[in-house]
Amino acid sequence: MSEGSVPNGTLTGTARVEAFSDGVMAIVITLLVLNLQVPEHEPGHLLRALGHIWPVYLAYLASFTTIGVVWMNHHTFFGRLRRIDHVLRWWNLMLLLGVSLVPFPTIVVADNLVHGSRRDAQVAVALYGIVGVAMTLPWAPMWRQLEKRPEMLVPGLGPDYARRERWRAWPGILVYTVTIGIGFLSPVTALVLYLLVSTFYGISTKGWSSPTGTDPDEE
Repeated sequence: MSEGSVPNGTLTGTARVEAFSDGVMAIVITLLVLNLQVPEHEPGHLLRALGHIWPVYLAYLASFTTIGVVWMNHHTFFGRLRRIDHVLRWWNLMLLLGVSLVPFPTIVVADNLVHGSRRDAQVAVALYGIVGVAMTLPWAPMWRQLEKRPEMLVPGLGPDYARRERWRAWPGILVYTVTIGIGFLSPVTALVLYLLVSTFYGISTKGWSSPTGTDPDEE
């Protein structure tokens, strides 16, 4: 049996997957700024026009923070790996699919909170939440795969660590789902809650359980 393979499938290095993922997230986070455009205004009323589109800034902040936090957690996740298999590559691709969709609901939310009806704003915020669920959901099966195949983890980490980290995805999935309903009562409140979800994952970017041995982020 060649080096880097195991009976249940071939394991490969993570460098190409990380580089590809970083590139996708960098492009997506850059595209968000295209939603920020100078509003139409009469001469002498630019300041008022800029203030009127404050929901655009909130939507941008929520999405920028979300993608930034996904990148930080993605970096930490791959810092725990020494190899990757075909299943993880597919789930990582599903994660990137969710990330790549973020600019679309962002501009839909921003436009309809400023110019749309209340009903349109509610639908827009619901769309944002659905994309949030799609982006958060892959984390659980990614950690589940590591629980099943702990040989992909760095030395010192095992299935128990992967099992504990797998549960970290579920609060985000739950909050995103509940917030879709809240959005029908108050679209702006829902958007703020989406921002808070990102903040939570940013604070807990190193995980809920401290790995034993050397932390790859500190090397």
